[in-house]
Amino acid sequence: QQSKTTLSSDMKAFQKASATIFAAAVLLLALTSATVSAFVSFAAPQRHMPTMLFQTSDLYIYSIDGTLASMSEFKSKIAIRAALKIWPSLLSVVEELGMKPFDTSDGISDDYSWLIQKLGALSSITQQGDSPDVMLGVDEVLLTRLLLEEQLLDDGRSSGRGGKYGGKFHPGKSTSSSVGEKSKVGSRPLTVGEIYANWAELRYVTHNKYPLIKQNKDGKVTMSDPLPEIRRVLCQLYSQADHETANWYPFASDILGNKNSNNVLLLGNEASLDLVLSSLQQLLGDTMQLSVTDSTRAWKKIKQQQVEDAHSLLIVVPDSSVEEPQSDLIQRIITSAASEQDSVNRNIYVAHGSLDVLKKCKDFLGEDPPILSNGLRKCIVASDTKTSATLFLPSWAKNVHPTQLNDAEMDPWLNIASEELLEELTSAVIV
Repeated sequence: QQSKTTLSSDMKAFQKASATIFAAAVLLLALTSATVSAFVSFAAPQRHMPTMLFQTSDLYIYSIDGTLASMSEFKSKIAIRAALKIWPSLLSVVEELGMKPFDTSDGISDDYSWLIQKLGALSSITQQGDSPDVMLGVDEVLLTRLLLEEQLLDDGRSSGRGGKYGGKFHPGKSTSSSVGEKSKVGSRPLTVGEIYANWAELRYVTHNKYPLIKQNKDGKVTMSDPLPEIRRVLCQLYSQADHETANWYPFASDILGNKNSNNVLLLGNEASLDLVLSSLQQLLGDTMQLSVTDSTRAWKKIKQQQVEDAHSLLIVVPDSSVEEPQSDLIQRIITSAASEQDSVNRNIYVAHGSLDVLKKCKDFLGEDPPILSNGLRKCIVASDTKTSATLFLPSWAKNVHPTQLNDAEMDPWLNIASEELLEELTSAVIV
């Protein structure tokens, strides 16, 4: 009997130990699964996120070009007009190519459609950068000169060709010309891919090969750096573009017209202010008050609007006198928010159409890696504040190349935003 009692006790102890081991194994499996899931989510953040609750102190900062509107076609037209004005010798190139004047009584000549499309296809190099020159469109003017000179090498051989490439990026047959000296056998214009891959070197060569040439009153010819004249002419053309309008993306009116969101627009350059204001009025009508400020007063203006519940759309203009880059505008706003001595949680969301700008923002966000929150990589601005910054590169932007999207995807500090994600983020319930 004693032997049976001992055996029964041992069995109970064994069963209890087995149950404990089994429970520990289940817990370890759950922890391992959660760890792997978190790692996978960090390595490849989700494009979509669940509906979230946001505070009224949350702030949304957008670039206009690339994020809310496509300015590629407008900038291409401005660049062509500027190039023809800065380098009068280009008029002979255009004539040799059999192309009519750019502006006609019936509007822009169709002879330039191939050039506008080629400039648009290369907007991922001319409209990507943090400098004021890039935002103004200086690189696009240099590229216009390069493309016209390159087309002369073709000697009309590819003009009038059909197909996906030839039909878009070469002149039509009616604009081809056999006038002039034949180019060497095998010479051809650089392709879009070749220009994209070698733009840094091509920009340097074009800048130095085609100076600004002027004839003084005494008859002497002088050559100088064309960049100051390019900037001056572009600003002049922007001021004359009052009849133009931004090509807004379909969701822009819903995002900017949301009176529950604190929205800030970053202007690419001061010269485009009148164009942007008129375009916004056409888009939003009288539903939203527009307010303009510079970066030094931006945060003060943002706080004032939050306190007064003003429901106005704030436009921040860079200081052209000091050539203020886009990343400096963003830094002023974020660091000012982080320096507030209060207990308010502030989430700042930045969506910009330039990868270079977002990468520059990493410099002032610190070296600590971002945290993963609801599938998004969020940067804590400082350890002693409750301010965070989330950086987005829009996947729909026409001036963003697939390789730039891949670069952002692999960067732990950046997020790729789809249209659905942005709309869901901005339409979340405000508390």
